[in-house]
Amino acid sequence: MGLFYNYNESGRGIAKNGPKKKPFFKFWEQFAGKFWKLITLNFVYFVTSGLAFIVAGFLASVQTENFNFLLISFPVIILFGPATAAASQVVRKFTLEKPIFMMDEYKTAFKKNFKQALPVGIFDVFFISAFLYGIMFYGEALDRDPSIKNYVMIIISTAIAAYFLMAHFYIYLEIVSLTLPLGKIIKNALLLTVMGIKVNIISFVVWVALILLIVFLLPYSIFALPVLPFGWLFFLCAFNSYPVIQKYIINPFYEAQGLKNPELPEEDAADEKIFTDRGGTEEVIKKKTNIKTSGKVIK
Repeated sequence: MGLFYNYNESGRGIAKNGPKKKPFFKFWEQFAGKFWKLITLNFVYFVTSGLAFIVAGFLASVQTENFNFLLISFPVIILFGPATAAASQVVRKFTLEKPIFMMDEYKTAFKKNFKQALPVGIFDVFFISAFLYGIMFYGEALDRDPSIKNYVMIIISTAIAAYFLMAHFYIYLEIVSLTLPLGKIIKNALLLTVMGIKVNIISFVVWVALILLIVFLLPYSIFALPVLPFGWLFFLCAFNSYPVIQKYIINPFYEAQGLKNPELPEEDAADEKIFTDRGGTEEVIKKKTNIKTSGKVIK
């Protein structure tokens, strides 16, 4: 900090090829650096994805006891997919530590990926609706008939929903980063869900914990939705899942062509170096005290 820093002394610089930070510490460093931007992203996503329409329709329906107001949420069918792809592109750039103008990046990604993200978003809306209906249906069925069959159906439905959610850690990131047909993107996502199971479990647990927290705190949690938690959750998914996409899809593509993935950190070739970065190897310079020098004698 400038208040306590001694400008008469110099420490070591930052080594270019120094030890890499562990993912846990790197995540929190990036998260802290993008904290306010993630809140801004959350608000933009909340409005442009149609979630604001859902909340407005829900609140109007509760207040008037007329659930026809839920029709206000209809735009979410069209907006949800492209908005999720746009948010995924922004957090992907955040995790890659690429400088961007967030609003411009969001708008461009929304338009560019609209065609592929639209059908995915429509499917998502209907799948989530069917899952919620299924949970309520089998919950009522258990009250009437607590048989093993109904328990099995709930377990199967929950397992499918869990796999579906983890596959989405990859689908939208693939849409914004790859030029593949949608069918191949979905196929990759289903495979990557298994191949990256360790990080997927971390993301899944955090997602479920925050969703349950929002549900338990209803209706008060509704008023927090414009600022959190979507930006945070998308960032977590990009941080955990995009390296898996790079490892199994992007890097092998470039390696097959004898090229290096341009998204990876740059490393200078030995024969192209003109100057050597000696950051972290300098001598520590400290202020010397009581220094005496010769001087001219005045006659």
